[in-house]
Amino acid sequence: MGEEGRLLEAEKGTMKIFGARRISRILSVQGVYHFLHNGAALNTIKNFLSEQEFFNQRDSLFFEDVFANTIDNMDDLREAIAFYLDIPIERLSRVEEAVMLVATYELKSRLDVPLKTIINEAIEIDKCLGSNEGHRVINGVLDKLADKFR
Repeated sequence: MGEEGRLLEAEKGTMKIFGARRISRILSVQGVYHFLHNGAALNTIKNFLSEQEFFNQRDSLFFEDVFANTIDNMDDLREAIAFYLDIPIERLSRVEEAVMLVATYELKSRLDVPLKTIINEAIEIDKCLGSNEGHRVINGVLDKLADKFR
């Protein structure tokens, strides 16, 4: 099963047990993933996301902020992440990259969200959607970014 299939399968199986903010983060990660994967327009991605059965359970203001601003600031966010990676950012899976982009945006711009919440959510979302060990890389990079941004 490809990366996209795993992403959709993992989401459909677990959405109902999550709160509105986590659903918003997962939708943001999925949207950023689609943007990275095929460069689709934001409206096209939002239309796709709106068809998910759990879409109406999101925190809509939080989702709109995190998703749109992660895409809008992607170059700066990628640069911040790349500085702390031991490998070129292009070698990350797109899922791990999407998780880190969303979390990095939150670390940098959503000062209302506690640091530990951002990092823990990113790790848990990656455990659900990403590769077996991707959450370790995410944890290490986000810890370093937290020192920079917070």
